[in-house]
Amino acid sequence: MADTTQGVRPAEQPADDRPADGQPAEQPAEQSAGRPGTPLRPPAGRYGTRDVAKARRRGKRIYYVTVSLALALVAAIAYKYISGSSVSGEVQTFQVVSAHEVRITLDVSKPSGQAASCTVRSRDENGSEVGRVTVAIPASGGEQLATVLLKTTSRGTTGELVGCS
Repeated sequence: MADTTQGVRPAEQPADDRPADGQPAEQPAEQSAGRPGTPLRPPAGRYGTRDVAKARRRGKRIYYVTVSLALALVAAIAYKYISGSSVSGEVQTFQVVSAHEVRITLDVSKPSGQAASCTVRSRDENGSEVGRVTVAIPASGGEQLATVLLKTTSRGTTGELVGCS
């Protein structure tokens, strides 16, 4: 079959690139990226070099800072947990006085000479809070009994200590 294209010639290589045997010259590794078995690398000098030692130092710094912050957080939580509050309380008794009052007796333990405050509440039979008050405990003695007459919005069925500080 004859070539019917007119004026089109096959591409020729310049004479200085052709080896003596007439075969096409091998291309450099950067240009032969599509050939099987050749490593895929960016062109030399285009993206700069990577300093491996510098990257390792940076990684170590990030690691040490992260570990230090984690240890500081654990130490802060442990300190708060261990130190805790030096004031504690407990409900000794509660009595429903009327449809709108509950009497609560607290036993409060605190350092001698330190004032404190305790919050108490009452709930109705459905569990809804019907009254809450914070009472001041004077700075006398270490252990004290405190009686609170709590006003409620409806009939309370419990007397609870929320917390002391």
